[in-house]
Amino acid sequence: MIEKFFPPHEGGLYLTHNGHHGVYQPLESYIRDNDLRDDFVSAEEYQAVLDTDSLWVLQWYPDTPVGFCRKAASSLAVLLAGVTP
Repeated sequence: MIEKFFPPHEGGLYLTHNGHHGVYQPLESYIRDNDLRDDFVSAEEYQAVLDTDSLWVLQWYPDTPVGFCRKAASSLAVLLAGVTP
Protein backbone atom coordinates (compact mmCIF):
# COMPACT_ATOMS: atom_id res chain seq x y z
CA MET A 1 0.00 0.00 0.00
CA ILE A 2 1.16 3.50 -0.78
CA GLU A 3 0.18 4.72 2.71
CA LYS A 4 3.33 3.19 4.19
CA PHE A 5 5.37 5.90 2.44
CA PHE A 6 3.54 8.77 4.16
CA PRO A 7 3.58 9.90 7.78
CA PRO A 8 0.54 9.10 9.95
CA HIS A 9 -2.10 11.79 9.83
CA GLU A 10 -5.58 12.29 11.24
CA GLY A 11 -6.21 15.40 9.15
CA GLY A 12 -5.31 16.01 5.52
CA LEU A 13 -2.14 15.27 3.59
CA TYR A 14 -1.06 17.28 0.54
CA LEU A 15 1.74 16.54 -1.90
CA THR A 16 2.75 19.20 -4.42
CA HIS A 17 5.41 19.42 -7.08
CA ASN A 18 6.60 22.73 -8.51
CA GLY A 19 3.79 24.86 -7.13
CA HIS A 20 5.77 27.92 -8.21
CA HIS A 21 5.25 26.96 -11.86
CA GLY A 22 1.48 26.98 -11.44
CA VAL A 23 1.50 30.57 -10.22
CA TYR A 24 4.28 31.81 -12.55
CA GLN A 25 6.49 32.81 -9.62
CA PRO A 26 10.27 32.56 -9.37
CA LEU A 27 11.32 29.68 -7.13
CA GLU A 28 13.15 31.71 -4.50
CA SER A 29 10.28 34.16 -4.03
CA TYR A 30 7.81 31.24 -3.88
CA ILE A 31 9.87 29.67 -1.09
CA ARG A 32 10.00 32.99 0.75
CA ASP A 33 6.32 33.87 0.26
CA ASN A 34 5.20 30.43 1.44
CA ASP A 35 7.59 30.40 4.40
CA LEU A 36 9.24 27.15 3.26
CA ARG A 37 12.89 27.99 4.07
CA ASP A 38 12.95 26.04 7.35
CA ASP A 39 11.05 23.04 5.94
CA PHE A 40 13.74 21.46 3.78
CA VAL A 41 14.90 18.01 4.83
CA SER A 42 18.49 19.38 4.81
CA ALA A 43 20.52 22.41 3.79
CA GLU A 44 21.85 20.39 0.86
CA GLU A 45 18.30 19.78 -0.33
CA TYR A 46 17.57 23.49 -0.27
CA GLN A 47 20.50 24.03 -2.60
CA ALA A 48 19.46 21.06 -4.77
CA VAL A 49 15.99 22.59 -5.17
CA LEU A 50 17.54 25.85 -6.35
CA ASP A 51 19.95 24.05 -8.69
CA THR A 52 17.31 21.82 -10.30
CA ASP A 53 14.22 24.06 -10.12
CA SER A 54 12.35 21.07 -8.70
CA LEU A 55 10.39 21.56 -5.46
CA TRP A 56 8.44 18.76 -3.81
CA VAL A 57 6.43 19.68 -0.68
CA LEU A 58 4.53 17.37 1.64
CA GLN A 59 2.23 18.96 4.22
CA TRP A 60 0.24 16.87 6.66
CA TYR A 61 -1.95 17.34 9.70
CA PRO A 62 -0.94 14.67 12.25
CA ASP A 63 -3.69 15.15 14.84
CA THR A 64 -6.22 17.77 13.82
CA PRO A 65 -6.96 19.98 10.82
CA VAL A 66 -5.31 22.88 12.66
CA GLY A 67 -1.59 22.15 13.27
CA PHE A 68 0.51 20.83 10.41
CA CYS A 69 3.96 19.51 9.60
CA ARG A 70 5.70 20.26 6.32
CA LYS A 71 8.84 19.06 4.56
CA ALA A 72 10.39 19.99 1.23
CA ALA A 73 13.02 18.46 -1.05
CA SER A 74 14.23 18.37 -4.64
CA SER A 75 12.91 14.89 -5.41
CA LEU A 76 10.03 12.73 -4.30
CA ALA A 77 12.38 9.95 -3.18
CA VAL A 78 14.40 12.27 -0.92
CA LEU A 79 11.22 13.88 0.43
CA LEU A 80 9.62 10.56 1.35
CA ALA A 81 12.85 9.31 2.91
CA GLY A 82 12.81 12.44 5.08
CA VAL A 83 9.26 11.92 6.38
CA THR A 84 8.75 8.15 6.50
CA PRO A 85 8.46 6.97 10.10
